[in-house]
Amino acid sequence: MSASETRPGDLEEAMDFFKALAHKQRLRIIGLLASRPAVVQEIADQLELTPATASHHLRILRRAGLLSVENDQQYRQYRLQEKRLRDVSRELLRLENLRAGAGPFPEGAYAEKVLRNFVKRGRLVAIPAQRKKREVILDWLAGQFEDDRDYPESEVNTMIEKFHPDFCTLRREFIITKRFTRNRGIYRKVAPRSTGGAS
Repeated sequence: MSASETRPGDLEEAMDFFKALAHKQRLRIIGLLASRPAVVQEIADQLELTPATASHHLRILRRAGLLSVENDQQYRQYRLQEKRLRDVSRELLRLENLRAGAGPFPEGAYAEKVLRNFVKRGRLVAIPAQRKKREVILDWLAGQFEDDRDYPESEVNTMIEKFHPDFCTLRREFIITKRFTRNRGIYRKVAPRSTGGAS
C-alpha cells in the first residue's frame, strides 16, 4: 500500500485506526508480529488467549490494514505491515491533518465570546479576573483610542470611564501590558490591536 493510500480522508479514519490499536491484546499482537509472522495458534498460545479471541483481534487489525495474511500450507500466517503502521501513524499525527479533522477554528471566536459576556450595550460590565479574558478586554478598550495621537491622563480617564468606572485599574493595565506608553502624564497608544470582535 502506497503512502498516498494511507492518508486519512477525515477524522473518522483516524479514529478507526487508533481504535484498532487501543486494546492491550492487539498491541501485544503487534509486538509479537514485529518479530516474525505467526499463525493464530502461536499467537493464542503466547498471549494465553483462545484461538477464537485471537482471531477476533486479528480481524480488527487486518481491517485497519495493519496485517496481511498468507497461506502457509494448511495454515494462515499473519504478517505485520510495518510500513502501513509507520506511514499512517505519521500522517494522522501531522498537525495539518489534525487541524483539518477538527474543522475550522476562527481566530477571533474566543475574543468574540469574551466580548459578548463582558460588554453589554457598549459598556464593560466587569473587569475579568482571568488574564486571558482581560487581555481581550484591554485590546477592545485600546481600540477605542486613536492611533498616533497623544492623550493627557485626564482624557484617558474620561475615555475609559465611558466604558467602566474603574479607570485607574484599566489605565494602569494599559501601561503594564505595554499597550500605551506614558511620558510626563502623556499617554500614547503603542500599536493597534485586533479585538476579534466589533467595538
